[in-house]
Amino acid sequence: MILVSRSRRAAASVMLALMVWSVSFFLHFFWEMAQVPFFSDMPDASHWEVIGLCTRATVGDANIAFGAYVLVALFTKDWFWIKKLWRLSTLSVYFAVGLIVTIIFEYWATGTGQRWNYSELMPRMPLLGTGALPLAQWVVIPVILIYAVKWMFLGWQISK
Repeated sequence: MILVSRSRRAAASVMLALMVWSVSFFLHFFWEMAQVPFFSDMPDASHWEVIGLCTRATVGDANIAFGAYVLVALFTKDWFWIKKLWRLSTLSVYFAVGLIVTIIFEYWATGTGQRWNYSELMPRMPLLGTGALPLAQWVVIPVILIYAVKWMFLGWQISK
């Protein structure tokens, strides 16, 4: 009986991890594609170049979102925190991770890293010069993500 319980818990853990990463990938990909006009050289790039660049960025976004999920799980000492009522401290850690990583990475990527440049259409945050859309991405997408994954995961558990 204990083995069944452990195997179900392990399966649920893997399923939850897959849901967090894949839903995050899906949501971030559409956001990345919508941001194309706000980055210089992107509107002039070929369709497949844009898809490739946005896919690479999206993999990074999904990894950041998954990392934020894992850090919250460590903070709450509960891998399944998403299916419970959320505390302000839990959500604060989740959002802060994505925002802090984004600020640091965008600052580097548009500066010394020279990975990309914003077009004149990109609104920028004062002081840092970080694009407002990449920051908004880490407020809007995580809200949709945690509600969607909670709904999907609870539905998956009921079906089992």
